[in-house]
Amino acid sequence: MASGKTSSFDWKLWMVIAVIVSTVASFTGGYLVGAANRPATIGIVDDYGRTVTLDGIPQRIVSVAPSPTEILFAVGAGPQVVGVDNMSDYPAEALDLPKVGDWNLNIEAIVSLKPDLIVSSDLVPRDQLNQLEAQGIPYFIFAVRTMEDVMKDLKLAGSLTGHSDEAQALVASLEARVSAVTNKTLAANVTKPMTYIEYYPLWTFGPGSYGDDVIRLAGGTNIAANASNEYPNLNSEFVIAQNPQVIIYTVGPWSTITASDYAERPGWSNIDAVAQGNIHSLDDNLISRYGPRVVDGLEELAEIIHPELFT
Repeated sequence: MASGKTSSFDWKLWMVIAVIVSTVASFTGGYLVGAANRPATIGIVDDYGRTVTLDGIPQRIVSVAPSPTEILFAVGAGPQVVGVDNMSDYPAEALDLPKVGDWNLNIEAIVSLKPDLIVSSDLVPRDQLNQLEAQGIPYFIFAVRTMEDVMKDLKLAGSLTGHSDEAQALVASLEARVSAVTNKTLAANVTKPMTYIEYYPLWTFGPGSYGDDVIRLAGGTNIAANASNEYPNLNSEFVIAQNPQVIIYTVGPWSTITASDYAERPGWSNIDAVAQGNIHSLDDNLISRYGPRVVDGLEELAEIIHPELFT
């Protein structure tokens, strides 16, 4: 039988072991909990091929262009947007957010919002975005050129903001609507009339631009498809020579064009579209902003170019 002294020693030894085990367990448990709560660093590639590194899903986003604003709200990330540029007027919720400038960003206003991410289009001057990055605020660029790119960027925005399921569902719905149009407009027996879209006097969409792709999907042939750049400034002689059968002018803050202007342009009365009155207007935002509303623009444009297919 063990002596009383030995029993006392064993009891004290077990007490010391228990305290050590408890302390280690507490420390380890605290470490694991802390590790679980720490945001995981993620890297995601934007449309300029830049790998943007983030400390988890961004919760305070500033959008500095209208297209990414519409994209963010469309995928369900609206509650994470804390500021927008002056031109972001859609959806209605964006109107109530703090404004941070237009082409000239208000850097101080953006920094004051304490964002963990800036989301931009490719039209915002990079030097301004770099100023923000220098202050520790990463930026992500959306820059699309085709309808396929729009769908890709909607899914990319979903991944970026933690709304992948919403983005996937949205894209599936939009792609079904696009297919409903292109099944008709791109059919082999459908003619592709010469089409001219004017978003500012004699400015149009050239090769590689989003507008060029939408004209194709809507069943038209872009008169500026072989121009020297994405957004060419044409001259009257070129347009007259191309003789578009359909003319669309966009209506928005930058445009002062009306349908009656075309007949007044010297030599334009001989253009088929002008002579036949086949001149139509289109909301500029439906073709110049590459958010989900571009599908609305495609549907409207297809009905303008091919009314016979949508009666």
